[in-house]
Amino acid sequence: MGNQILSLERRIWIAGVLTVAGVAVAWFMGYASMRVLLGAACGAAIVCVNFFMVRKILTKAFLENAEINKWFAVQYVIRFLVVAAILFLIVWSGWFDVLGLLIGLTTLFFGIILEVIYRSFRPAY
Repeated sequence: MGNQILSLERRIWIAGVLTVAGVAVAWFMGYASMRVLLGAACGAAIVCVNFFMVRKILTKAFLENAEINKWFAVQYVIRFLVVAAILFLIVWSGWFDVLGLLIGLTTLFFGIILEVIYRSFRPAY
């Protein structure tokens, strides 16, 4: 199970790089502004770091201990509040385009699609 989650995390990072690269090409060709590119980069970074943190928290909670303690719930809520605060500050600052941010946040979806495609063509053991 751990290797499958790491494989998914790797695909999410790849999808993040591809998403930002695609927006960078659009910016270079004049179809997107720098604000869209920065928003996409922020969104992709948030998704990648958030997935990494969720994986660490859940791994610690379920694999290392047979019993889930209160600290697990506190960590999860703190992570959620931090991500919400970061998203609020990004939108509130006006430095980043909201459309670009949403494009970057879709990195999770694209990463899952990449993982499904990879697993569907992998030979069964």
